Amino acid sequence: MDSYDILVIILSIALSISLVVWIIAGVIIIKLLKTIKATADTAQSAVENVEKITSNFKSASKASSVGSTISQIANAFKSKDK
Repeated sequence: MDSYDILVIILSIALSISLVVWIIAGVIIIKLLKTIKATADTAQSAVENVEKITSNFKSASKASSVGSTISQIANAFKSKDK
């Protein structure tokens, strides 16, 4: 065996080890990205729920202010009658 043959064997082994390492790293990165996406989807869902609750509170406060205004008008008519 000549030195070139030994060099080719060493380089092919190094290339195959590198290929295996990159494949494993790619699989781990894909799993990590899926986990991050699931977490982001959960956070988005939580934000949407908070937005719905906030809009419900706004609607309730509007209804409360309308009711308060109607009661003030009713009280004004009652006080004029007396």
